Amino acid sequence: MPTQGASPASPGDGGRAAALQQDKDEYARKALETLRAAGFTDPLTYDPERFLIQIPDAKGQQAQTIFLGNLYEEYRAAPPEQRDRALQRITVLGRAPGSPISYTSARSSLVPVVRPRAYFALLEIPDLNNLSPFPRPVEWRPLGEVLAVAIVLDTGDAMKYLGQEQFREWGITFDEALGVAMENLRSQSSEPLIPVAPGVCASGWRDSHDVSRMLLDEVVRRCKVRGDPVVFVPQRDLLLITGSEDEEGLLRAAELAQKAFQAPRPLDGHALRRTLQGWRPFLPSPYGKAWLAMRKLAVYSQARDYTDQRDLLRQHHEQLGLDLFTADFVLADDEQGHIISQAVWVRGVDTLLPRVDRIFFMDSELGPEAPPVAVVRWEAVERDMGARLLPMEGDYPVRYRAQGFPSPEQFARWKKDPKAMDVP
Repeated sequence: MPTQGASPASPGDGGRAAALQQDKDEYARKALETLRAAGFTDPLTYDPERFLIQIPDAKGQQAQTIFLGNLYEEYRAAPPEQRDRALQRITVLGRAPGSPISYTSARSSLVPVVRPRAYFALLEIPDLNNLSPFPRPVEWRPLGEVLAVAIVLDTGDAMKYLGQEQFREWGITFDEALGVAMENLRSQSSEPLIPVAPGVCASGWRDSHDVSRMLLDEVVRRCKVRGDPVVFVPQRDLLLITGSEDEEGLLRAAELAQKAFQAPRPLDGHALRRTLQGWRPFLPSPYGKAWLAMRKLAVYSQARDYTDQRDLLRQHHEQLGLDLFTADFVLADDEQGHIISQAVWVRGVDTLLPRVDRIFFMDSELGPEAPPVAVVRWEAVERDMGARLLPMEGDYPVRYRAQGFPSPEQFARWKKDPKAMDVP
C-alpha cells in the first residue's frame, strides 16, 4: 500500500495485472477443456475481460453464462491435490437448464438472489471485440444502493440467472417473477436464526440463498435487536443481523463478516441498515468501537468493484480509440491507522476519477518526479470544483470525468483551509 503523502501510482501495477490476467486465462483454458471433456460439444465462448464463459443452447442462442470469478478463487484457494476436484465444479454449473423451458415447469424453482451491484453493472459495459446479438444475460434491480437482486432458476444442482429474453418468452415481467421467487424463498425459510453473540444472529440454511433472506421481513425480525436492523452479507451462505444502536453487536458482526469476506467467494462488505426508505449503506459514529472494522469492510468492497470496473473501462476506451484515463482506486493508511482511498488528477490528462477520500493533484509540466501539487479531501474538491466533476451516466461504481485543473488561487485557498488539505 502507498504510504501517507505518497503518490498512489505504483510502477509494478502493470506487471502484476498482466500476471494475474495470464493466470486467469490459464484457468479459463482448463475450464473450457473440462467442459469439453464432460461432453459440452457446442461452441463455448470465453470472454476474458468479463471473465465468463457463454454456453449456447441447441438453437445457437445464449442458454447459460458461467461467471468464473468465484470458481477461480475457489480453485486458487484449494490445495494442489484438490484443484482438479475444484475445477470439476464447472461441469455442474454448465448443466443448468437451458431454453426452452416452460414457465409452468420453472415456476417452483425460481429464487431471488442478492449480489453486489457491480457484479451485474459491469456486464453492461460494451465489448466492441465481441458484438453479441444477445440481450444482456441477467435482468436485475438495485438493492440498497450497493447490492442488486436478480432471479435464478435453481435446480438444486445448478443455478441459471434469468435475463430479459426469458421473461419475454414466458410472457411475464421481472416484478411478477420476483413475487413468485420471493414466495418460493419464503416457503424455504421457516428455520430459526442462530444466535452467535448477544444481539447478533446468523443464518444457518447454507443453501446459497442465505443473504437473499434479507428480502424477507419476517426473517429479519426474528433477530431481536437494539435500534434498526443492520445486515452484513459477506458470503452468499452467511447473513448476519444486529442492531444499529448496539455497538458491541455491530463490532462482533463486523468481525465475523471480515473473516468471511476474506474467504473464497466473498460477496460484499457493506453493512446495510433498514430504514423507512428500504435498505441503505450504514456506518455508525466514527467515535464508536465498530466504526473502523465496518469502514474497512466497506472500502475493501469499493476497491474490488472499482478495480474490476477500471479494467473493463480501459479496454472499452481502447476499443473506441478514446484517450481517456481511468484512474486507480488506491488504498492507504493515514497517521491514525485508518484506511483511506485516493486517486490521481493530473493536469492535461482526460481522467475518469473514482469517488475517493482524497485527490492527489499532479502537474505533469513539473516533470515525472515532481511531488503532488496538493492532496485535497474529496469533499473540498467536490464543493469547489463540482462543476468540473461530471458524473458519468450509467457507471457503477460512480465515476467522474475530471475537466480542467484547479487554478493556483484555488490551491492557495485549499492550503489555508485545514479541513481541505490532507497533506500540506
